[in-house]
Amino acid sequence: MGAAGAAAGVRRVPRGNDASLNEHGTLRNVTPNMWTATRSLAEFPTRRNSLNALRLLLAALVVVSHASPIGGFGVDPRLGPYSLGGFSVAGFFAISGWLITQSRLSGTLRSFIWRRLVRIYPGYFAALLVVGFVFAPVGALLGGGSYSVLDGAHYVRVNLGLLIQEYNVGASLPDSAYPAWNGSLWTLFSEVACYAVVGSVVSLVGRRFTGPVVVALLVGTTLLEVSGVADGVPLLPGVHDFLSLSPFFFAGGALFVLRRVLPLGGIAVVVAAVLFGVVLVTSSDTSLGAVPIAYLLLWLGAVLPLQGVGRYHDISYGMYIYAFPVQQLLALAGVPKLGLVPYVLLGIAATVPFAAASWWLVERPAQRARGLLDGGDRRAGFRRPQGLDGTTG
Repeated sequence: MGAAGAAAGVRRVPRGNDASLNEHGTLRNVTPNMWTATRSLAEFPTRRNSLNALRLLLAALVVVSHASPIGGFGVDPRLGPYSLGGFSVAGFFAISGWLITQSRLSGTLRSFIWRRLVRIYPGYFAALLVVGFVFAPVGALLGGGSYSVLDGAHYVRVNLGLLIQEYNVGASLPDSAYPAWNGSLWTLFSEVACYAVVGSVVSLVGRRFTGPVVVALLVGTTLLEVSGVADGVPLLPGVHDFLSLSPFFFAGGALFVLRRVLPLGGIAVVVAAVLFGVVLVTSSDTSLGAVPIAYLLLWLGAVLPLQGVGRYHDISYGMYIYAFPVQQLLALAGVPKLGLVPYVLLGIAATVPFAAASWWLVERPAQRARGLLDGGDRRAGFRRPQGLDGTTG
């Protein structure tokens, strides 16, 4: 480690036979002291952390955020320049940036593409089917709209490519309803676009130069957002959304590639919290909060004692992709008349069975297919690059 790292009091990343390595040569799952930076971010506990719990919390906050516009209670609650839903999505992207960069650096491009495909698309496709052929007809009955199977088929077909083309299913929603059956799915195109960028970068410049490129992507996308250069410029569909969300993803990725020179805890937590507070108070551009949000979430993922939440059965993705249509159906059934809090709580409770079904019936079986190509990598003699600290894809 260079002089800068030593001056910052960041402990050297363990190598060789250091005591912090387990019998397999990977880092032990250590939980840092909440405030004392005795370890670097490279020693983030990759196996036992609370990131899944945080993602589940963020998914619940999305439910809270969407309850106001769907239920007719007004606009989303706000945190400075962020809507509550926007903040939650930013958190999702920041965590994803850390994990996806780690995953790409841990295997071949073929394995990476396959893993990302089986993680995102089966659940997404199932959600399209459920909305098009279950929620929409039931909603039409409740709200007095109209529906046909052809409407459902059209909805599924035009949205197959992750870039959402239509949010309604025929005329199944009445004019008084929020005009979308699943207003959460729009972020998935940008998410996958970020996967494609990171996957391509590693292949094009190699692992040695991936770090500087990811940091440059963070700086570049943030400057584009802050400057507003792209605002009003006609771009391809989805590009504006990508530019607004990608700084959060690249912030997580940048923290991963810089993990050996950044402390985990200590004064860095205070600095990140202060910077995020400044963004909130000044209502600065949301992208300026990307790095503080990413760092604080990773720190919370390391120190919170919630490692068991979602470790084996992660329903956070299902909560995200099903909460909106569930809330829409509850709104058509008149549940908002009970008040905002009951509507939010019932929305969360009613989404859990769909999220669980998505995990058990779609996502988990799909992820079991990941090994089909991973095994091929191992048979081809692919070895994990040095210095990945026991991370896995």
